[in-house]
Amino acid sequence: MTDTSPARSLARVRAWATGILILLAAIFVATHLWGGDAAWVRLVRSMAEAGMVGGLADWFAVEALFRRPLGLPIPHTALLQRNQARAARNVGRFFETHFLEPEALAARVRSAEPARRLSAWMAEPANASLVAGQLVALAGSVLATEPSPRALAQIRAWVRGQVAGASPEADAALAAGIATLVKDGVRSPLVDEVITLLRRSVEDGRDTAVSLVRDRSRWWIHSSVDRRVAAMAVEGVLSLLDELASGQSDLRKRFEVAFDDVVDRLLTEGTLARAVGDARAHVAASGALDELLGRIATTARTRLSERIAEDPAAVSQPVAVFLGGLARSISEDRAASERLDERLAGLAGHVVGVFRPQLGGYVAEVIAGWKPDELIARFETELGPDLQFIRINGAVLGALIGGALFAIGAILGP
Repeated sequence: MTDTSPARSLARVRAWATGILILLAAIFVATHLWGGDAAWVRLVRSMAEAGMVGGLADWFAVEALFRRPLGLPIPHTALLQRNQARAARNVGRFFETHFLEPEALAARVRSAEPARRLSAWMAEPANASLVAGQLVALAGSVLATEPSPRALAQIRAWVRGQVAGASPEADAALAAGIATLVKDGVRSPLVDEVITLLRRSVEDGRDTAVSLVRDRSRWWIHSSVDRRVAAMAVEGVLSLLDELASGQSDLRKRFEVAFDDVVDRLLTEGTLARAVGDARAHVAASGALDELLGRIATTARTRLSERIAEDPAAVSQPVAVFLGGLARSISEDRAASERLDERLAGLAGHVVGVFRPQLGGYVAEVIAGWKPDELIARFETELGPDLQFIRINGAVLGALIGGALFAIGAILGP
């Protein structure tokens, strides 16, 4: 197999350039020693001589860029070593100017359609599981770290501000939701349980009812009459509760309709919305919200941490299902994919615009921090093959120019 590494390529091209220069030198010497004075011999000699001059001049230029030719202290040589700091700054500035232009980068990201490619990749179950596993592991590491008090205070302040600054429309929407829950609650089994408890209390309180009737009756009414009146009252209440407990009875239906009317009136008049607003303001002003948020956050963090530590696969599996479903939805919705591409392009442009000087400075610092030998090796490995071709071209061009000048001189005569 052919070695195509940069270092091997540099060595191969350098050998060709040096070999051509040696060949020209050999031809020049040979034509002087054994060639005689024929016209074609002088032509070849002139071409070899001019080729050697061109090849040597270009060798000196290429060598002077990286090191001192033949180790001689010739001025303006070893340019890369002597100007490493300036070269590093120029490369960093070039990278910052031409590679980190926000609009160009955003356009490039947009044309790459990252949302379509990423969603197609994420739609594969194995890929979704891989990402979900990494996210759950990252979440476990984050949850294992105790959050700073300052961060918690900022989060609580933000939530408190959101609660305190909620609009009347938000209060009205929340009041409408509460009204729906309350009306649904009247039709839930909870009401049946309450009626059952109430009926049991009435049943158990017969003696109390008799005592109340006897204490409030006239002195001349016989006690047996009081007992009968109390019994009738208790039976009437029990009968009413039995009918109310029946979900299909007319009394239960009228009760539900009446209850709905009361709730709707409270909602329409704004009473419920004002109550929500007052409760919201009270919660935001008191410390109850901070305490509630703290308990919720601590409980959720502890339970999730334990769950991830005990069985991370159980946590990552639903995350993988969610990611896969989301990826399929995006891949099937062209408009959603384009909107996501636009957001990603804008984000990339913004991030690069913010960190552009730092990124360019980082490139400059890395280059400036290289040791001289390392600097030369890296630049020569990347640029060397092309620079060695300059040597080859110089030798060939010099030979052609030498031949052309010999021909012109022969035509013009002595």
